[in-house]
Amino acid sequence: MNVLRNIFGVCSSGGSGGEKSEVTELVRRVFGPEMVIKETDKQNQRSRYISHIREHLPKIIDAKISSQKPKLKKKTSSSAGTTEGTDEQSGRIGHRVVIFDAFTGSGRLVLAGDERVSVQGLSSFSTVKATACACAGNWMFEVHLGTKGIMQIGWCSSSCSFTLDTGVGDTAHSYSYDGCRQRKWNVATSPYGTRWAAGDVIGSCLDLDHETLEFYRNGVSLGPAFEGIPRGAGLAYFPAVSLAMHEHLYANFGHVPFVYPVEGFSPLQAAPTRECARAALLFRSLELIIDELNKMADTNVPTDNKSCDSGSEEEQTLRLHGSDSFRTARASPVDVNTANDTNKISKKAFLISLARIVVTELGTTMRLPYVVVGELLPRLRAYVGLDGKIPPVQTARDFYLKAKKDDFLHLAQKLQHQPHTRLCSLLGLMWTFLEEAQLCDILEHCVVRLCLLYEMVSPDMSFDSHIEIVYLLCGMMQHRQTRHNLVKYVLFGKIKFDNFLTIKSPDEGVLRAALRRPWWQKPTPVQGERDPKIAECEDPSKCNSEEDAKLESQYKADCDNITKTIAPLENMQLEYMLMLLDNSDASNIVPSTRKIFVEKFKRYILDNCILDMRLFNISRSTTETFWWCHARLLAAVLRLWQQEADQRSVPHIPALAVVDGELDFYNVDRLGGVLPYLVRTLRQDLVNILGEESAFIQSFEPTYNRGGGIDTGVTTESLGLATLPQVISSMARFMQAAAPAAAAASQNRPTVETALGLKLTRSVMPGAGVVPARAALVRLTDGLFALYHANAVKYAEKLCELRDNQLDMADCLHDIQQRMDLMTAELAACKDKISLTEEQQCKKHLMEHILMELGRSRNIYLKELETGAVAMSWVRGAVWTRQRQSDIARLLAGALHTLRMLSDADYAAQVQGGSREVLGGKSSVLDDDSYSSLQLDYTSSSDQSPVTPTSHATTPRVSFQSVAGSAPTSNAELSEALFAFTPEYHVDAALELCNTLRLYMHPTVPTHQLPDWEELVTSCATFLCGELGDARVVLASTREALVQTLASFATQRPTMRAIERVPVKQQMKMIEELMRPYQNRAWAQSNWVLVRFWHGSGFGFRHRQWPHLAARYGDREPTVNNLGAKVDAGLMSQCFGPCPSEVIQGRVRQYLVEQPQRAALFLNTLLNQLNWAFSEFYTMMQEIDRVAQDSQLESRQIKLCSTCFDLYHGLARALEMTLCLMPQLLTSPEASDGQNELLIGRTCQVVMAVVSRVWSRGGGGAAFRRLAARGLPDTDRVHHYVALAPIAGCLLRALDPQLPKEHLNKVANALVSEPLFRIEGLEFMLGRGKDKTFSFYNYPDDVTSDELAALCDVVERLRAAHEARANSPGSSAQSELLCTICYARVADTAFEPCGHQSCRTCIMQQLLSTKQCFFCKTEVESVRDIEPNN
Repeated sequence: MNVLRNIFGVCSSGGSGGEKSEVTELVRRVFGPEMVIKETDKQNQRSRYISHIREHLPKIIDAKISSQKPKLKKKTSSSAGTTEGTDEQSGRIGHRVVIFDAFTGSGRLVLAGDERVSVQGLSSFSTVKATACACAGNWMFEVHLGTKGIMQIGWCSSSCSFTLDTGVGDTAHSYSYDGCRQRKWNVATSPYGTRWAAGDVIGSCLDLDHETLEFYRNGVSLGPAFEGIPRGAGLAYFPAVSLAMHEHLYANFGHVPFVYPVEGFSPLQAAPTRECARAALLFRSLELIIDELNKMADTNVPTDNKSCDSGSEEEQTLRLHGSDSFRTARASPVDVNTANDTNKISKKAFLISLARIVVTELGTTMRLPYVVVGELLPRLRAYVGLDGKIPPVQTARDFYLKAKKDDFLHLAQKLQHQPHTRLCSLLGLMWTFLEEAQLCDILEHCVVRLCLLYEMVSPDMSFDSHIEIVYLLCGMMQHRQTRHNLVKYVLFGKIKFDNFLTIKSPDEGVLRAALRRPWWQKPTPVQGERDPKIAECEDPSKCNSEEDAKLESQYKADCDNITKTIAPLENMQLEYMLMLLDNSDASNIVPSTRKIFVEKFKRYILDNCILDMRLFNISRSTTETFWWCHARLLAAVLRLWQQEADQRSVPHIPALAVVDGELDFYNVDRLGGVLPYLVRTLRQDLVNILGEESAFIQSFEPTYNRGGGIDTGVTTESLGLATLPQVISSMARFMQAAAPAAAAASQNRPTVETALGLKLTRSVMPGAGVVPARAALVRLTDGLFALYHANAVKYAEKLCELRDNQLDMADCLHDIQQRMDLMTAELAACKDKISLTEEQQCKKHLMEHILMELGRSRNIYLKELETGAVAMSWVRGAVWTRQRQSDIARLLAGALHTLRMLSDADYAAQVQGGSREVLGGKSSVLDDDSYSSLQLDYTSSSDQSPVTPTSHATTPRVSFQSVAGSAPTSNAELSEALFAFTPEYHVDAALELCNTLRLYMHPTVPTHQLPDWEELVTSCATFLCGELGDARVVLASTREALVQTLASFATQRPTMRAIERVPVKQQMKMIEELMRPYQNRAWAQSNWVLVRFWHGSGFGFRHRQWPHLAARYGDREPTVNNLGAKVDAGLMSQCFGPCPSEVIQGRVRQYLVEQPQRAALFLNTLLNQLNWAFSEFYTMMQEIDRVAQDSQLESRQIKLCSTCFDLYHGLARALEMTLCLMPQLLTSPEASDGQNELLIGRTCQVVMAVVSRVWSRGGGGAAFRRLAARGLPDTDRVHHYVALAPIAGCLLRALDPQLPKEHLNKVANALVSEPLFRIEGLEFMLGRGKDKTFSFYNYPDDVTSDELAALCDVVERLRAAHEARANSPGSSAQSELLCTICYARVADTAFEPCGHQSCRTCIMQQLLSTKQCFFCKTEVESVRDIEPNN
């Protein structure tokens, strides 16, 4: 120490009086006695100290570190190293800085980040090694898992070579662990370890002294993996990883401190202990300086977040002799040569000058990420009151404990009014004296480390570590400049702000500990079970016992406890979002945090949602992350909407926002098509709304250059990605050249969405000031719609699938238990017998073996069900909560409000009368010409009156701000044309939100607990019915989504009742669309919906499962997923329960009565498609029948055959409904626009053709029986009941005794006059005659006695009519066969040599184009005439 005094000119503590002054004591306390000056001149004391400290501080610190070097070596063991030169650690070989070596990799992979330690696999199996290896000693490295898939992590020698099929552990001198498959690998494989999860930290410890390798998961040892690892000359082991496709991880070889260091093991990259010690000393000095500054400001404690920055006095002091730039490191505020008296430097200026010196030294030290993570981050934790290796500040600790006690409610406001002074002071000094780029890197290292720690799975249900991480991030963001920097450069860069919004499920063991006992929903009782042995063993009391009810109650109570447990973390995340959306921290030179966030959020939505919808799939986050991000952002928007926008409304998009250009909607397609086409087509309507000078309209107007040509608005310099979809934002930034200023000025166009695509100016940071509150919230609401449609809903579907798998496994377990009870009863009966025959002994042994196998299956299902029940407890308690349900319901209400304001003029007028939010105007300003210009096949409803053309006068432009405000604009007009400009994802999001509430979350979270659920679902049904056939919707995907959702609504009674509550106008629009002619459109789905309205009213049409299948499998309630949003509306194969709607049937009857011409056209096209479907089925059935071996059949051929049969059944049911609601179409010229004769003839032809071909004992009838009994895949619906029940219904409806006698006679005569009429075919349906293979009497649970009696009456009536016609003069009793091609002429000609029959006209037309048979494709040699009875 005396040597130091002689070198730096210091004295002992017992010096002169000048050394004991206030300044000397301050220096002694901050820097130690080594920095005290011997001189006693008080005039220039502070100035001389500043110069002295600036000159000698690095040397003093180096001397202190050198004196502590033995301690450091002892403390850090072999991990000590230097930051310059090569690594001198013994036992390792390689570069000092350890990264992944891309040149040694196999397969395709990506190394990301500056450190090159983050890797992602892009091939089937990619392998990469590190740049350093170990040959002796104890070494380790850590891997942070980004995904949980197949990866092999371990060590390999330099001689190991890998391929796309082999990785680490597949060769002799390589060893690895794979937590996905829970195995270890060294040529051979064996079970090892536990299943890992994304976010886990896997430690790999290689002990070459004892020749062992051990792995750790989140700091917990998995046990020794390998022993006897060879070592010696030529053997050195590299860290290496192998990854499957799209798997990724982040490795830590020592460039930052280990998360879970293992004692005795060193990192391959030596820790910079000297720099860490230097940083620790500097931080100690800086803390003392900050404390002195805070003592001086005790009387003026900052009261808001703005005062956390440098105060005015400090800024003036710093600018005396500093740089003009506020964001660059400044020179010393004091010049020693000009400081002549003590009054020129105040104490505060002196302290800040000392702080500048220390911070400058710290900036040099913190260039290493290790120092930032190891020294700065623990101090930040201590400054906000969190425990760690550094004791927390007591006042901050008290603040944290109080906030934790309050579950962190209103934390953002509390941090603004009571900031952490030491933290804010430290950040303020760093922002003042460090380069901005340097400090940005420091902050990025901190946040990246926090993100990696946050992604780890919580070891318990408290989530304390995750709460502390988000709390620390909020503490850092209470400093305004830090918050702005994080939003600008960090939270939308390497990591995303949504990484801190996820709540990962703990391990299965943690969840099991939170549950008293797992429970799962038991299957509903089986209805229609025909097996008498099982029916006898079925105990109804077991289905819903008191014990099961008690267990269910306990399970749900435990799930509620999970909800309460994670509530503090959810509140913490919400406060984090509210700080990101702070709009009160702007000034005249900087924007508010909300303004920056909204601008960045637009790019976030574009990269992760819009481009993902365009199938580029570049988003890096999982669907789970997007779900949680959507939940927290929605909660924040809902709160801010109530506080800043309107407490009476829900978040929604104003009507004019779709066309005024303020919201760009990311250049996605609109409902009416592409945007430039819409603007050109509906330009006059836009002028009426926005005005001629609207920037949005002008942006699509062509400009003319001097030569008279059209200027595209793109210069040669700017031509590039501006005209193409932006796929990768980073690539676009580097490749796009900026347009010259002259060219930009010559264009003179506003920056809005144009026909050229996305403007590049979106990435420019917004200007200073705040963003209008409602405008920002509207932008965020639009982003919520896009986020949910593109990603969040996928996670809801995934969870729904998990729940449905539970229900399916419960059904299987139920069936297994029934079989076991039956087997047990039979074995007990065998034991009671004294002696058994040899056959009985064999049967007994067989039953015992079967019982044993059933027991094993039961145990497997029980284990899987318990595991699923544990996983579902997290879904119930954390994901699908009541609060989340309520938030989604409010967002759905806003989405429906947005869409109905744009599409429904009546709704807009109704809202306008009770709210000042909607602009006044006409209910419709679109004339017929505007609609026809969209070139759509659309016929308007008959009750719509012609619209008066609007006066196309120029009106002032209405900005988005005026719509978002509370005051209306009287000169603006709402136009129905606006709906065509609606982005497609708005409709998709609304439908998916509705499906989430009623299908995915329900019944786990019942919808009846929502107070306004009935009104909400009715509003959704109104939108569906009204826009089902809207001419303004031209996108096929949107039309498909509307039909699918309407079909889903028609599968359940609650939603069917909602359709019945829809206003009549919208109901009639739906009926009009559903009953459009079945030609030139996708008619299968609309027919499916029509049949759903009829299901439960038709003949034998009250089943859920097909009656012939219910006899074997029962008629159990389907799972929720089978009732889901993606209903296959083209088929009738789904098992949905009946829920007929007499209201909608009445609307169909009304439509048929009021529109005779359209009714006749509908029935005619329905008969066309019915004839086609059955003919195709019949032809393919015969082709399948000719193939003897099932293995020779193509699965596609079988699928097409069954599909045609399903289509036939649906069309036949639609025919039955039509004949029931409007039978006069067959006999009344007034009801059918004079086409009754054609309709009755075609109807009778089709009906009798089906009966004849299904019943006949030879030919097609025999083939039908063989196909039904063959048991081919997808043909289980092919059965006599399914084929004949709708035909029987058609006969009953057409020959209803309550109809006029004249009608009955016409229909009966038309039927019996058909050549294919056979009374035996009708009797076949009743089980009469010789062929008794089928009878409706065999299905008493499905066909009522009244229906059977009515069918008998019809048969008798037709028998009498047939006999009367046969006995009448000139009649012929001989029946004639119709041509199966045209069903219009008699089949009087046959092909040779195959013998297939048709009419001569069809055969001649066929022979004009080809010489092959219609049916079997055999080459035709000749044709011959046949008798009609042949």
